[in-house]
Amino acid sequence: MKGFGYNRDMLRSREQRGGKGASPKAGLFSFAQGLALALLTLSSWSLNAHLFPLYDTQLSFIRELCTLANGAALVAVAVVSVRRPRALRRQVLMGIAILGVMGGSLLVWAGDRLGSMSVMLAGACLVSVAEGACTILVGIALCSVPTKLASVCIVAGLLACAGAKQVIAVGYSEFALAAHATLLLGAALLANPTASETMARLSRDESPHDMAITQPSSFLPFGHQLFVCLLLFSAVQGFMLTFGETGGIPATSIWSLAVLAVVLVIACLAPRRLTTDALLKLAALLAIAGFLLVPASDLIRFSVSNGLISCGIAAFDVFQWIVLTALARRNMHGAVSVFAWGSAMHAIGVILGANAGRFVNHYWTSDVQVVVLAVAGIVFCLVAVMSVFLQHFSFEKTINGVRESVPPVLVDSADEDDVSEEKALTVDERCEVLSQQKGLTKRETEVLRLLARGRTGVFIQHELCVSYNTIKAHVKHIYQKLDVHTHQELIDLVEDLG
Repeated sequence: MKGFGYNRDMLRSREQRGGKGASPKAGLFSFAQGLALALLTLSSWSLNAHLFPLYDTQLSFIRELCTLANGAALVAVAVVSVRRPRALRRQVLMGIAILGVMGGSLLVWAGDRLGSMSVMLAGACLVSVAEGACTILVGIALCSVPTKLASVCIVAGLLACAGAKQVIAVGYSEFALAAHATLLLGAALLANPTASETMARLSRDESPHDMAITQPSSFLPFGHQLFVCLLLFSAVQGFMLTFGETGGIPATSIWSLAVLAVVLVIACLAPRRLTTDALLKLAALLAIAGFLLVPASDLIRFSVSNGLISCGIAAFDVFQWIVLTALARRNMHGAVSVFAWGSAMHAIGVILGANAGRFVNHYWTSDVQVVVLAVAGIVFCLVAVMSVFLQHFSFEKTINGVRESVPPVLVDSADEDDVSEEKALTVDERCEVLSQQKGLTKRETEVLRLLARGRTGVFIQHELCVSYNTIKAHVKHIYQKLDVHTHQELIDLVEDLG
């Protein structure tokens, strides 16, 4: 049981902080994490508005290259966090963030002075990788915000960022480069104290890859429908970001402030109504409304459709952060992989959608029919996904179905030697009774006997000399037949037979 107790303590602490009358200290902590999110999202916009214009005349696909670097780094972190979490020690992500921001910014500055595009490209990619590390740090820190303040914290941070976008000038300058680096470092420094403590604890524990054998309900696989949905809607968001852009910089609208302000009021006054499913529907409806008005640009100013599309983007940003934070909060053992993989899906989706958006922009003045057809296709896909693909899927239910990964009390081999043969036979007899009642196979009965003694999935895998996928499938079938969801529930079921 050693090494796992902190999860219960963390959960209990969060629940206590989320109770009525949150302390001033909790409020200050929440403000700090909201500020970290605001700085992070503003730095992401700054990358487009201040850094990338430097490359536009010579390297038009710089955005795709940097987003690919960001996505590849996030995928690598996600895989390592699942397979080898010990490699992600306390300050690894912070080190990547600092080195990426400082080193990347210096390379961009030096490349600009030397006139070297390759040096500037290397610097931009390093900055993008650092942004990925900062995203994970901020996400993990948000998981420690009291439950009732988390949504308020996220929406307020995004609202502050949206407001700043309206008043900050665009275009490259050395001051803008320094400001971008300051934004990223500020976000990392605010989030790191909490995030690094969590990272240190997770790096000492069993890997999620191994824990998922006996606790399948605690970890969502990378191919889960939730992540596929994030990929699909990120592609739509990427299209919306580039549709109607000017000089490679996404068009912004003051309308997004209005929708974020409304969502913030709901988060403060009626938090139970602010569900992930409702946010996704709101984002989709706003996007569809904006796209439907595009063909009528001669009758209605483009600013109207652009405003609705900007509102859809803002609503989707809130949706994405709340989904990932809520999912990671349910089981902190998978927090790093949730933010890393979820952010990677977002990056890949944005690349796909952004290129489609730029393709449509190319025909904006030359062939309006292409624009109309493309917009109609996007609207059709959105409606199809919402009405067919997501008809019986709920983000809220999926998130609530994830359980905290708290292993049961293990029985050491030394303790087993002291247990009487009669007691051991009693455990086997109980397993045999369950096996006959529930129709378990011979191999599943063997696995059940080991599970009933608190054995881990890795131990059972080696004991029975079977592959990882085989033992995982056996455990899944046993849980389904016994109608249990966790290892502890299975042990309790066996004990109750006595």
